[in-house]
Order: sequence, then C-alpha cells, then structure tokens
Amino acid sequence: MKTLRILFLLVLGMGIGIGVTPFLPGIQAHLDGMLARIRNRQERKAQTENAEPARPAVLAAPKPASPLKPTEAAEVARMIGLDAAAAESNPGLIARQLEQSSGRMAVSEPVKLVSPDRPWVAELLPGPIAYWRVRSMGATLAEAMGRDWAAWRQKKPLGAILDLRECLPGQSLESASELCALFVTPGEILFTWRDPSGKEKSFRAGRQPLGLSPDTPLVVLVGPQLRGSGELVATVLQERAGAILLGQATAGQAGWLAESRLSSGRSLFRAKGEVVFSGGRVGAGRPLPPDIFLPGDRFIDSEIWVGGETTIASTFAEVPPIKRARESTLIQGEDFAEIEPSSLVEKDLEAKRPAQDRGLQRAGDLLRALRKMPPKGKA
Repeated sequence: MKTLRILFLLVLGMGIGIGVTPFLPGIQAHLDGMLARIRNRQERKAQTENAEPARPAVLAAPKPASPLKPTEAAEVARMIGLDAAAAESNPGLIARQLEQSSGRMAVSEPVKLVSPDRPWVAELLPGPIAYWRVRSMGATLAEAMGRDWAAWRQKKPLGAILDLRECLPGQSLESASELCALFVTPGEILFTWRDPSGKEKSFRAGRQPLGLSPDTPLVVLVGPQLRGSGELVATVLQERAGAILLGQATAGQAGWLAESRLSSGRSLFRAKGEVVFSGGRVGAGRPLPPDIFLPGDRFIDSEIWVGGETTIASTFAEVPPIKRARESTLIQGEDFAEIEPSSLVEKDLEAKRPAQDRGLQRAGDLLRALRKMPPKGKA
C-alpha cells in the first residue's frame, strides 16, 4: 500500500512538472518584475530621505541671549527665583539656564516702535495688493480687516500681505485666534494651550473668514524679532491657511509670553505655558523657518512710520527701479546687467530715494509672479 502511494505521488509530480514547464519563463519574468518594483520603491524611499528639503523642517534652537552682563544676569536670577549674587559673579550660570529652557525663556531686544499709537495700518498697494501691517491684534483689528477686504475685493487684488514683523509679543491667545480665524475655515481647531498645571484649552476659528479665493495668495512677512502671539499666528496661517512665509526665521517662542524689561533696555521673555499644534508639535523651542528666505544683510527693512508724506506705497516702489530680465530679453540673447541698489553710492542713494522696505518689495514681486503662473504650476 505504501509502495502504491509513493508511485502515485511520483507520477503526479511528473505530470505537474510536465504541465508547468511551458509556463516557467512567464512565471520567472513575473517574479523578476515584482523584485524590480520592490527595489525601485526602496531606492526612491532612500533618495527621498536623503534629499535636501525645499526648506528646513526645523532650525537649530536659537541662542536665548547674547552674552549677559552681570547686572542683567542678577536681574534675571531674581525674576526666576535664583541667587542674584551668584549670578552676578558668574553670568554664565543664567545663560545656561536660558539655553536649557527649550524656548521657555529668552533675553532679547524689545520690539522698537516709532508710532506705538498706531496698532495697525491698512493700505491697498499698487498692483493692487491688500496690505496689513499689524502691531496689536484682537477683535477690533479683525473687524476692521473684514471691512477693508469688503471694499478691496471688488478691485481683484493680486494677493494679500500680512506684515507681522513688528507684532508685539505679549498679546493674548484670544487676540491671536481672532486674527487666525480670518483665514481659516470656521470651526477648525487652531491650536491648543496647555498651562503649567497641565490643563488644556483648544482655540477654534469662530469668526467669518475673509474668503480669499484660491487665486488670491496670502504672504506673511516674518523676522527674527517675531515671537509670542505673532509667531503663533504665522505658524497657524502657514499650516492651516497655506500662507507663504517670507523673511527671516522667527525667534522660536510661539505662544503666550510675559515680558519683563531689564535695566539695560533688553527684555526677558517667559512663556506662561506651551502651545500644541496639530500632530502634538510644541510651539516653543525652535524658530519657524520662512518658505522664502531673505538675507538680512541685504534686505534691511526701513521704519516707515515717520509721518509726513511717507506711506506704505512710497516704500513699496523701488527708487531707482531694479532692472530685471524679461522672457523676450532671454530668448533674443540680449545683453543684460542687473542693477543692484547696493552698487550705488550710499550718499547718492539716500538723497534720491525715500525709505525702502525690501521685504515688502519682494513680497510684491512674489505675488506678481504667482499671478502669471498657470494653475498647474501653482500646485
């Protein structure tokens, strides 16, 4: 019986082998194709992981302060409950405390305001381009911006610019949420606040948005002095409203801050808790990188709140204008030499032009370029 079973299995195996033999080349080719696809997928994944991102996902933690003076170290020590005498004799102790705070504490120059009585300025720039420069936020600002946009939208602006470079850091979370809500779908969670005791409060968009169309991009101007509630607004608008950040990296202290002025003129900024964004990311500790970086040594932002005949539009126009290459120039192969403002003699430059806001000018260039791009290119 066992012999018959063995013979049956041998005959069955020979039959299967004879029947499968004609299909072996096709099976082998199919397996080779599967292995090749797996290898290609692994190679693409490795290239993606090793490739440089379009902009840095995170930047190095900022230095909380330039070297502290002994008197500054003693004042900071008293504010945070440490030995002032020891700190004055060894300022490095306080500097290490600040560095190890993960963005919860920092010493920096305060935001300098020439016209603190002007909480914001709104102007329809040539283009036209909607422009708001914000220092103080809140419900009053949000309502005013709604009225501005209702009047401007009929002129079909190229886009909108929200200038946060001089936004005061110590403003409330409610004021920040009011401004964010103008550009986010109602009901969405903007951010979550966690106080020192661990209690959390979520802030939602609770205001009717401006209703910017997909063809109306939003550019947010940021800088190294942007921290606190202003930095919080920039982060939310980048993540939730698709805003394009232009300028320099921020200070890395997004949230609700307390500012204490030191005798030297600088300020100690302390976080009153922490902000948590979507995905559990904590706001403080890392600067917010811009989507488009402007080198600070070449694009110096001039103060434009000096009164008189100076307006936002006057700082927006380039004087003298910078000559730029056009498509026809490049196609025809004509000689082209770009004029850099820095190539002019400084005395002659100041005599011939008003104050120039390079960051605002580059934001206008960006909006004009986006308007000329086809829809597929924008995506």
